[in-house]
Amino acid sequence: MSCECENPVTVLIADDDKNVRMALESVFAATSYQVVAQASNGAQALSLCRRLSPDIALLDIKMPIMTGIEAAKEIIRDGLSGCVVMLTAFNDLEYVENASETGVAGYLVKPIDSSRILSTLDVCLKKAEESTKARNDMVELQKRQSSHETVKRAKLLIMENRSCSEQDAYTLLRELSRRKNVSMEAVAKGFIEKLGGTDD
Repeated sequence: MSCECENPVTVLIADDDKNVRMALESVFAATSYQVVAQASNGAQALSLCRRLSPDIALLDIKMPIMTGIEAAKEIIRDGLSGCVVMLTAFNDLEYVENASETGVAGYLVKPIDSSRILSTLDVCLKKAEESTKARNDMVELQKRQSSHETVKRAKLLIMENRSCSEQDAYTLLRELSRRKNVSMEAVAKGFIEKLGGTDD
């Protein structure tokens, strides 16, 4: 049983070997990792991830019904877990390349060295957090670029409609934004609609 930490790292373990699952659960006992569910096949692991959204999905590569690689693809695609770590045997290494293409955060090779599990998962979590931050930063950048383009389009329409300077058009947008307590982008969209421009 895992320790009851204030903010435990939640883990789902998926392996068709019950002994492996029990061994892994014992490793997490009295740590900041909390095993929230276990699965014996990929389909069950996927279903549990949809319901629980664990911080880590620990998946064996070879499982019945749905392989760990197949489950990992859907878990990663749908953002059902903070990161996915694969369990592999030495003779599974031929599958590692395929698993890498799915975006898994790391691997643990069986027989598993219990002394390395936590350090490996710590590294995988950090990688996943950095990847998530990079994606969020990119989304934010794209939003800013879109907002900038909308304001720019509105300024051009205002300049043409009112025969004013770019600075005057910008000042108008800014003042309306302050007065209405809405973003400049929202004001700009209103002008685009009013003046007959497009905002696709």
